[in-house]
Amino acid sequence: MRRGPIILAVAMLVLGAGGLVGVRWSRARERAALIAPALTAMPSLDALRSEGRARLTGALNRARGGDVAALAEASRILHANGFLNEAMRCYAVLERLQPDEPRWPHRHATIAAGFGDLEPALARWQRVTVLAPDYLPARLRLAEVLMKANRPDEAAAAFSEVLRRKPDDPHAALGLARIEVEAKQWAAARARLEKIVAQTDYTLGYDLIVTVYEQLGLAREAAAIRSRTKASGAYRDFNDAWMAELLGDCYDPYQLALAAGAAERSGDAGTAVRLLERAVSLAPEDAAARFQLAGVHTRRRDLPAARAQLERCTSVAPEFADAWAHLSALLEQGGDRAGAERVLAAGLRHCPDSPGLHLMRARQLRKSGSIMPAIEAYRRSLQLRGNEADAHVELATLLFQVERANEAVAQLRRAIEVEPDHPTALTVLALSAISAGDEVSARQWIERIRAQPRVAPTQVHQLLVAYRDRFGRDFR
Repeated sequence: MRRGPIILAVAMLVLGAGGLVGVRWSRARERAALIAPALTAMPSLDALRSEGRARLTGALNRARGGDVAALAEASRILHANGFLNEAMRCYAVLERLQPDEPRWPHRHATIAAGFGDLEPALARWQRVTVLAPDYLPARLRLAEVLMKANRPDEAAAAFSEVLRRKPDDPHAALGLARIEVEAKQWAAARARLEKIVAQTDYTLGYDLIVTVYEQLGLAREAAAIRSRTKASGAYRDFNDAWMAELLGDCYDPYQLALAAGAAERSGDAGTAVRLLERAVSLAPEDAAARFQLAGVHTRRRDLPAARAQLERCTSVAPEFADAWAHLSALLEQGGDRAGAERVLAAGLRHCPDSPGLHLMRARQLRKSGSIMPAIEAYRRSLQLRGNEADAHVELATLLFQVERANEAVAQLRRAIEVEPDHPTALTVLALSAISAGDEVSARQWIERIRAQPRVAPTQVHQLLVAYRDRFGRDFR
């Protein structure tokens, strides 16, 4: 047997393997040299919860050795927990190491845009649209930044491209409407916004369409929308899956709760529940997260789950009045009136200065026919918080029942001070003036009511009939 060729083959194999290891080691050193500067001057991690701190520390240590996956993990944890400058440094390196991965420039651009650095954000989102042309959230972000950069023609083109790819996208349509409003193209904006508010049930475009109607002289249409619902002041953002992925690395219950609220408003109650359950698991004694989770369960009609969270709230934070109030209301809704009363009484023992609990007690007493105790409970609630128009109105109705009309009218006037267009208060004040034969006051209240779209036409008609019957002539 010839041993020479075998030995040579083995030697070549060993040398080849050694060479491959050497190449890999060299590349790891190159990656480590590139990564290391981005990980210098890391912030104090004391604010991060222990489990998050341990994960991040481990990822950073591996990344310093050239582990790109560990660098990606560190970037997510940093970004998700508010270490934004550090996350951007990680993204900058990841963009060089993995230039074909669109998530890195997308997330980097999101932070940059938030800081007001529009040009770097634009460049990165333009890159994302090349790497992932069908990822519409990046195109929407690009269009929004173009608007902020005062480049309306380019922004309109970007929004239009989204609509070409997804014709029913309400956020792209809203972007075009905003551009039309800026250009004072009121008719075009009106047509677009009317479709948007119909499509989204007024969660998008509410404030803008009111402005457009007012500019077109359509005061009645503007008033009708205002009477339909109150402006939330909150913009309903679109779903951005690449940003939502970060929430799995978030260790801040407050940020998770904010994201859960946004998810529920967009119609994704399942995601809201998952995020809030994560928040509760991170901070079991956080009554606020549990209370929010109970609210989501209630709206999903999972009343046993809601009750469990509310009961836990009252245990971990007995001074949290809203938990007692909602638990009592939940029991009442389920037909357990005795249980509702017990919970409310316990809440008042723990929170004797809660106006909301006193108001609930007043309503319970009123419902049971205990008029005088209810009046006192209403007074106590209003003493603690006098800006509840409904409470003033409800107290006024009880005062009318016990023939204390002057006090009742005084409560109604306070309700009007708190909420000038309160429909019930206006209507009852008008009826009271008619009944008292005070035509001057009756006319004043009716004029206000006729300008108030929240009062039903049938009620206005009844008032006008009462006015004619009392004063012998039609209201003109």
